[in-house]
Amino acid sequence: MILSAWLPACAITVLHYSTGAEHHWLHDVLRRLYYLPIILAAFNCGLRGGLTVSALVALAYSPHAFTHLTHHDPAGTLEKVLELVLYLLVGGVTGLLVDRERARQRELSVIAGKLRDALEEQRRTADQLVRAGRLAALGELVAGIAHEVKNPLHALRGTAEVVDAVVPAEAPQRRMWELHRQELDRLEAVAERFLSFARPAPLERRPIPPRRVLETVRALCAAQARQHQVEVSLAEGEGPAEVLADEPQLTQVMLNIALNAIQAIAGSGRGRGALRLSLAEEARGGHRYAVLRAENDGPGVPEAELERIFDPFVTSKSDGVGLGLSIASRIAEQHGGFIEARNLPGEAGVVFSVYLPA
Repeated sequence: MILSAWLPACAITVLHYSTGAEHHWLHDVLRRLYYLPIILAAFNCGLRGGLTVSALVALAYSPHAFTHLTHHDPAGTLEKVLELVLYLLVGGVTGLLVDRERARQRELSVIAGKLRDALEEQRRTADQLVRAGRLAALGELVAGIAHEVKNPLHALRGTAEVVDAVVPAEAPQRRMWELHRQELDRLEAVAERFLSFARPAPLERRPIPPRRVLETVRALCAAQARQHQVEVSLAEGEGPAEVLADEPQLTQVMLNIALNAIQAIAGSGRGRGALRLSLAEEARGGHRYAVLRAENDGPGVPEAELERIFDPFVTSKSDGVGLGLSIASRIAEQHGGFIEARNLPGEAGVVFSVYLPA
């Protein structure tokens, strides 16, 4: 405003007062030059700027126009009065138009933001539908496989109880027999994980404090975190006091994510690492969500795999089944929410965000 309006208006006024009455044409030019700072003020500050500068220009010009304190503007009185009125009209109309245009731009910006949110929500919903379709198909297949595995497994475990009493503790074959029983236990655990993926437990939702879930997760993974020299912290901050959720299943989701992070940090070979749990509240697609986050400084996930890590049987661990994040994703969807994963800038780690309706 100083450069575009106030200094030019002052300069024009000084020229007016210092120009003799014999230079009629120069007074005409200077009177018209006042429109430039008025219009620029309106462009900068809208109606308020246009009216303010035009009013002050009229006040500054009036003594020169209608008195003989210094050099007098030789133009006719009617012409000068109309010029003063035009100053105010031009400043007011230009400022009003600028304000309307800015208001329209703000409205368009809001509409564009809503459209972006709607498109993002539509894309996320489409992704969820595709993933849900894949999970449903795989769930039926996995349920059948697990059922077929568990039937002979029960027979093997019954046989193992009989044979266990026959093999003496000091026999050379005892070690192999123990390995046999351990593998049976592992196979049963895998079959149970398949069944838990295929047939998720029904939710028992009730109002719970989400911070308590994060505190429980921090306590449950503390021992493994210490073993791998990973510092687990719970950030202070604002967040929803309650969410409607099944606390044990929500704890399972966050614990699965936290343990995966600890294992990823341990597998990176760096020695030390950090896992930061936090709670927040966000608006997405016109809805408000409670967001439970687990942020680690371990190795990033290749961008091509970020969308696949929640698919069944996708895992980077040599001894993993690849169902943990799939089950977590399904539990989040049962709650009406979803899970997102993204790499932090500069390969500084990965953050998992669990969104639940607030």
